[in-house]
Amino acid sequence: MADTERNKQTVARLFDAFRAGDVDAFDEVIAEDYVQHNPQAGNGLHAVKEFFRPVGPVDVDVYRVLAEGDLVAAHSHYKTFNMAAIDIWRFDDDGKMIEHWDVLQPLPETTASGNDMFSQLS
Repeated sequence: MADTERNKQTVARLFDAFRAGDVDAFDEVIAEDYVQHNPQAGNGLHAVKEFFRPVGPVDVDVYRVLAEGDLVAAHSHYKTFNMAAIDIWRFDDDGKMIEHWDVLQPLPETTASGNDMFSQLS
């Protein structure tokens, strides 16, 4: 299996852990020395577990997953937080997430275009 496909499957496992509220499952997918670029969370596996532990299960729908090289991006709706998100993870050679960036946007009640944040033209 190509590394990009393996990495996409790892992202899917992370989202399953989010949905289950299972921060201990992060051990399987996130490297110990995880580098975090979200300004609200610290570096390291322990920090990301402690960030999500009090949240519990996260209601999230994933709309798109793109992968290239050692990077995977996901376009998601974090319903628990009423946020649209683009998450980007970089993977180490062992297939674990080693670095993370995200861009989060609160969902508006309406949009000027009438298009929602997740649909796609056919």
